[in-house]
Amino acid sequence: MFVVSACSAPGIRSGSRDGEQVTGVRNAGTGSHGGKQHVVVIGAGLVGVACALWLQRAGMGVTLVDRAEPGSGASFGNAGTFATYASAPVGTPKVIRGLPGMLFDPAGPLSIRWRYLPKLAGWLARFARHSTRAEVERISRALHLLLDRAHEGYAPLLRDIDSASLVRSKGCLYLFGTDAEFDAAAADLALKARRGVAVEVLGRDAVRQMEPAIAPVYAKAVYFPDATHTIDPGALTLDLADLFRRQGGRILCDSVERIEVVDGRATGAVTAGGDIRGDQFVLAAGAWSKTLAATLGDRVPLDTERGYHVMIPRRDVVARPVAWSRGGFYLTPMVEGLRVAGTVELAGLKRPPDPRRLRRLVAGARHLVPDLPEPVSEWMGFRPSMPDSLPVVGRSPTVANAIHAFGHGHLGLTLAGITGRIVADLAAGRAADPDIGAFAPDRFRRFRLG
Repeated sequence: MFVVSACSAPGIRSGSRDGEQVTGVRNAGTGSHGGKQHVVVIGAGLVGVACALWLQRAGMGVTLVDRAEPGSGASFGNAGTFATYASAPVGTPKVIRGLPGMLFDPAGPLSIRWRYLPKLAGWLARFARHSTRAEVERISRALHLLLDRAHEGYAPLLRDIDSASLVRSKGCLYLFGTDAEFDAAAADLALKARRGVAVEVLGRDAVRQMEPAIAPVYAKAVYFPDATHTIDPGALTLDLADLFRRQGGRILCDSVERIEVVDGRATGAVTAGGDIRGDQFVLAAGAWSKTLAATLGDRVPLDTERGYHVMIPRRDVVARPVAWSRGGFYLTPMVEGLRVAGTVELAGLKRPPDPRRLRRLVAGARHLVPDLPEPVSEWMGFRPSMPDSLPVVGRSPTVANAIHAFGHGHLGLTLAGITGRIVADLAAGRAADPDIGAFAPDRFRRFRLG
C-alpha cells in the first residue's frame, strides 16, 4: 500500500519522536521574539527545514509551517543520494529527441501522461529551449556553483545531530547494460569531468568485487567515489526538524492558502487557523510553491516530476546506491531494506499513482538482483521541477520581504543545506555566496527565455 504521512491538528510532532505537540504563535512578529527579526518558512521538507536552521544560526526567530509532518513528502521518498556529481540538467538534446516516445511508453523511465499534455505544453516548450548544447553547458556551470558547496551547506547542521548513524560515504555506481549505452553517456561524463567531478570507469570484475549480489547484466559502470547517501532521508529530516525545535523554533501544522501582501510587503501567511505574521517570509513549499508564489504576484513555470519507490525487505543486497541507467532508478540500502526509487512521470499533482511504474521498478530490481522478495510498501511523490533544471532561489521581484527557495527537482536532498545558507544570507541583508543570478525567480521574464 502507499505510504501517506500527515500531522496532527492543531500541532505537530515536528520531528520529535516523543510525541510532543508544538502549537506555535500565530501573531509572531518582531515583538514576540525579543526584538529579533522573525521569519516564517512555508514548507517543512528538507529545504524548508535547512532554511529554518540557517535562519536560526543567523540569530533570527523562525516559525516553520506545513500541512504535514516535516520530511513527509519528497524528502521522505527519494533515493537518498547526495548527488554532488549530478551537474547535468534533465533536458539535453538526447532527451528532446526522445520526447515523442515518452507519450507511448507510460511505464518508461521518463513518461508523459496524455491527459496532462495540454497543461504541460508551456513547460515543455521552455524545457526544449533549455535543452540545447549551449544551454546544457550554461546550466551545468550554474548547478556546479551550488553542488560544489553542498557539503559545506550541510556540515554545521549535521554536526549538531547524530548524522553518523544516518549518512554513509561509500560512493555511487551507475551501471550500463551495453557498451553502446556507455558510449551514449560520453557527453554527460565529459560534462561532469569539466565540472571537476571525480569519475572512475569500471569493468565487470571491479563491479563484481564492489557489489557481488548484482547479476552480471552490465557491460561497464561509472563510479563516483565522492558521493554520499543517507540510509533514512525521512529520519534525517525529522532529526534536523527536532534540532530546530529544541533551539526554540516553532513548527505549526496548517495549510497555507496564500500570502497576504499589503503595500508591496508580505504581512502574513493565511491559513485555516489564522494568519501567521512575520517580518520576512520564505517560500519553500516544493511542488506546491507555484500557487503560493502567484499570491505574491510572481509567475514561475514550475511543474512536477512524479517519482516512485518500492521498499523490499532486504538490507544486505548492496553497500551503496547503484543506479541502472536503462531503467532510470536506484537501488539504495536503507534502514528498512532495499529502496528501489526513481523514474520521472510528468502528470501533475492530482492524478493517482500509476501501478505500472511500480511493477516496472520491481521488475528492474529483479533484473539486477534475481529472487528479491515482494515489496512491503509503495510510494509516489512530487519533485518540484523547473524547465531549466535550476532551482528558484532569491528574493521575490515583486515583494521585498519574501524569499523563494523551491524547484530543486532531483536535487532537493543534495542542495537543501546550501540553499538554507543562501536564504539566511538574503534574510540578513548579506550578499549571497555563490552568486545566485542564474536562480532568480524572474529569470524567464528577464532573459525572455520563457
